[in-house]
Order: sequence, then structure tokens, then C-alpha cells
Amino acid sequence: MQLSLVAFAIAGTLDALAHADAVHIDFQSVDAGMNLAAPAEPAALPIDGAVSSAQHFGDEGSLRWQLLVGYADDFDSASQEQFGVSLSWFFIDNLSIDLQLDANYISQPGASAWGLGGSLMFRWHFISEESWSLYVDAGSGLLGTTQPTPSGGTDFNFTPQAGGGVSFELCEDIRLMIGLRWYHISNANTGDTNPGRNSLMGYAMISVPF
Repeated sequence: MQLSLVAFAIAGTLDALAHADAVHIDFQSVDAGMNLAAPAEPAALPIDGAVSSAQHFGDEGSLRWQLLVGYADDFDSASQEQFGVSLSWFFIDNLSIDLQLDANYISQPGASAWGLGGSLMFRWHFISEESWSLYVDAGSGLLGTTQPTPSGGTDFNFTPQAGGGVSFELCEDIRLMIGLRWYHISNANTGDTNPGRNSLMGYAMISVPF
């Protein structure tokens, strides 16, 4: 009887060991399967601010500079040739403040004159499309000349001006601006005489980002 119990116990132990080994093998298989089916790591997300949208013409905060050439005529006896540069800052979408510096040659009765000027202009692109715009502008400036301008006036004058024009894209980020404006020269009665002069000025500017 005791031998039978011992034999039964040995047989039970061997059977338990066999099942334990099988369970171990199954766990290894499951682990291997799980490793094979593991999902790929997700792609890294872009860092905030790494990609910025392109800036468009007239966007708030943008800067542009222009090379300009102009010609003014009073349709009487005087004309003015102008060459210069200007810087535009769009402080609101499509609305800029422009600082212009220019050199001038003034042909007039009496002595013709050379002049250096500076103007502060406000320009509003009231219709602004992807590749063109229509605008109006106005402002004033100062002009110093080598001879009294107009003749019989003074060699330091104010230059109020206003007009409008069109801009259109020549290629990416480069625009041509063409406009007309009323251009006035006057010493605002700061001299003994103030003959003043009104002219129509046409001009062209090449505008590029700053």
C-alpha cells in the first residue's frame, strides 16, 4: 500500500513538471508573438513654430523697400526729375507708413536747381489681390535746393503730395508700382515771398522685401 502511494506521488510530480514546461513554452510563444505584432513608434510631431506660413504682400508687420524714379511737370515752364529710395512698414494689413529720401533736378525759369528731399507718406492698398493692388497715398516732405524754388521763392520748402496707383507682381516677392500724384512746392509763407508751384508727378518704383 505504501509503495502504491509512493508510485502515485512520483507519477503526479512528473505530470506536474511536464505541464509546467508546456506552460513555460506557451508563454515564450505568446511573448514572441506580441513582439512581432508590436506597433511602430508614432512619427515625431513637428515642434511648435518650426514651420511658419509665408508672408504675403501687405501683411501687418512686414517691411519693404523701393527704388523710385519720377517726373513732375507744372505744364507751364518748370519740371522736376526725381530719384530715390523709400522704406515701407505695414503697421496694419495693407496700410503702410513710408519714409522716402530723394535727389532732384529742377528745371525752371531763371536758375535751375539741384535738391535733396525727404517725405513721410501713408499708403493704403484698398484693393489687394494675390498678385496686384490698387492704392492711394498722401503725405508731406521737406526739400532743400541749391537755388530758390520756384524762382523768386526760397531754397527750403515743404512738399505736400497725394495720389494713387497700382502695384503688380513681376516675380515672387518683387512688385512694380506705378502712380500719379499732385506734388506741391511751397515755403508755407516762411519767406518774404511764396510763389509756390503745383505739378503732376508720375513715378515708378520697384518694391522688394526688406
